[in-house]
Amino acid sequence: MSTEQLAAVELNTKEDFENYNIREKLKKAQRPFDYYKHIKDLDYEQLAESDRYFLQDFGIYNNSLNDEEFMLRLRFPAGRITSEQLKSISNICNKYDLTIILTARAGMQLHGLEAHNVYEAYKAVEEANMNTWQSFGDNVRNITTDIFDGIGKHNIIEVYPYIEQMQDYILKNPEYVGLLPRRLSIGISGSYANGSSFFASDIYFALAKKDDIYGFNVYLGGKNTEIAQDANIFLKKEEILDFYKTIIRVFYIHGLRLDRERNRLYHLLEEIGIEKFVALLQEDYKSEFNSKGDIQLQKVEFEDFNELKDGSYSFCYHSKFAKIEASEVLNISEYCEKHNLETRIGTDQQLYILNLKENKIDLEHDNINRTIVACAGSEYCPYAYWTIKDEVQYLPLKKIQKNKILVGFSGCLRGCAKHEHADIGLVGLKSNYLGNREKTASIYLGGLYTEGKALARKVFTTIPLTNLKEILEIIIEEYENSSYKTFESFSENVLNKYSIEFLNLWVLAKFKTKKKVYLDSFDEVAILNKYFGDLESIQNCSDDFDSAVKLLSKELWVYKESQEDIKLNKTYVMMIE
Repeated sequence: MSTEQLAAVELNTKEDFENYNIREKLKKAQRPFDYYKHIKDLDYEQLAESDRYFLQDFGIYNNSLNDEEFMLRLRFPAGRITSEQLKSISNICNKYDLTIILTARAGMQLHGLEAHNVYEAYKAVEEANMNTWQSFGDNVRNITTDIFDGIGKHNIIEVYPYIEQMQDYILKNPEYVGLLPRRLSIGISGSYANGSSFFASDIYFALAKKDDIYGFNVYLGGKNTEIAQDANIFLKKEEILDFYKTIIRVFYIHGLRLDRERNRLYHLLEEIGIEKFVALLQEDYKSEFNSKGDIQLQKVEFEDFNELKDGSYSFCYHSKFAKIEASEVLNISEYCEKHNLETRIGTDQQLYILNLKENKIDLEHDNINRTIVACAGSEYCPYAYWTIKDEVQYLPLKKIQKNKILVGFSGCLRGCAKHEHADIGLVGLKSNYLGNREKTASIYLGGLYTEGKALARKVFTTIPLTNLKEILEIIIEEYENSSYKTFESFSENVLNKYSIEFLNLWVLAKFKTKKKVYLDSFDEVAILNKYFGDLESIQNCSDDFDSAVKLLSKELWVYKESQEDIKLNKTYVMMIE
């Protein structure tokens, strides 16, 4: 955008202009919808930063940190994708030698495009009846739901028709394309089995019951690092669309815009309070809100094969930690076409094949794990410290799969893998370790995500990557030695009863001594003295766990997180989404 165009932005004062974030300046100067007609004529080798911002509204991503590579993000509402679309994706990826990444919002990313072919590939996606609009930028992102919506044994209300209505309202709407204060992530589920981290959504419609009528309770303001709050609103099925339109309008009008670091819905609720925000919704809405009903959620663990309502079966085809090859996509497409089967993309980054007559299938995947949600990693994202697809070798994969432990595996603090909404969360770092900058990890434990009760706590700040597997094995073995059936219940009844400093010290002491001892008391000082009283770090610090952790860490490894790392990671949280 030229200086003249920016100067035309209507702001009240010079101070307003200087403080206004750059994206809001661009929106004021030109609506993203009106910009769309220019994308066919762009020189993709010479993009201005303003072009990069606008292109995101149409699913085209390029970053100045890696300006030679482009990516397309495809949105599939509710993760529903046809065999024909899968075949088209495979053909496009083969033609342009692209990599497919499944997203945690039940969409797809096509990586590996370049300036000379990105628009050509974009048109090919459009012609194959697939949509990329508003999959990035300040928009309503792909709307997600339970993978077994409408067909699962736990499903009460099929929500796909409402998702279609919600998408039709926002998609390619000139008044909203790219013009929200920030993105809105929306989850809606008519199932009582919560198989996703829906409480990480800006807006979550959760199955509820009131006066013997099934509908939805409303939760607001979630994100990767926060839990959505109870809005005390119950909606009947027929009220969903009108309420959705209301919340879009209210966020559009009242959302915070000056500071890009504080303009998610969460920050608006933080500033004015959820009661005031609900009052603004009520002013716009046609009738009085009903107070919340009884939420209908329970933890259900699924297998690779699951019986559906009609007696048919589903099959979970495992991706390679969100990555899937074009050849696999083609095989799935042809198989489903031949046997008249349905396909869906899950928020767990797996592909699901539905309507099987028996619980068997002639398709094989070579990844045992299905409970690890992973970000794209440094191979595909300039912000990530870790190459996720390589670093998985440092995880105890068999133990994770055996115990069905939900792992959020993020390459930086942006948290695309929702590491704070998981049983075990991992964040990739680089720290000064033994005189060298090496890959290290932060570990988060104790997330109570099924009912949105608690985020996982950061228990370990910096663990060398080479020691990560053994540390995680110690943690998982504590769970295996307990009497709890799920890691989440173990977190609620055991891990979250202890202080972070104690848990850190307990695990590091076990790591150092190799003792096979397990938590048997909530008296933190007593249990440490009982099993590790002979350790110098514990003897010298008594009940000062923080000092003991520092001493023991120095004995085990010498590391220091650089100020540069801290600054970069904090910056990445707020960078372009």
